[in-house]
Amino acid sequence: MQIAYRDAWQLDLPRTTQSQAQTGQLITYEEAQYGDLVFFKTSRTNIHVGVYLGEKQFMHASTSKGVIISRIDNPYWASKFWHFRRIDNPPLMQD
Repeated sequence: MQIAYRDAWQLDLPRTTQSQAQTGQLITYEEAQYGDLVFFKTSRTNIHVGVYLGEKQFMHASTSKGVIISRIDNPYWASKFWHFRRIDNPPLMQD
């Protein structure tokens, strides 16, 4: 996620997902916009991160499938949802 954010929006994120989960502003599901980070607790100690794309979709890296787009309302991801974060200068959606 760190490289994708830097390449797309010239914004640096902390190296670890745990640090990323404490960066920027905590926002609600209703406030989430394109480019916000979405976090999931996949186990007691593991955190997964993606970039929100709008329309209940997010981009993330899958260990088995590479970079993919998934739905937040998918039963698996919905059960693991933790929170959204907005990085200081949120990116604007490009046409």
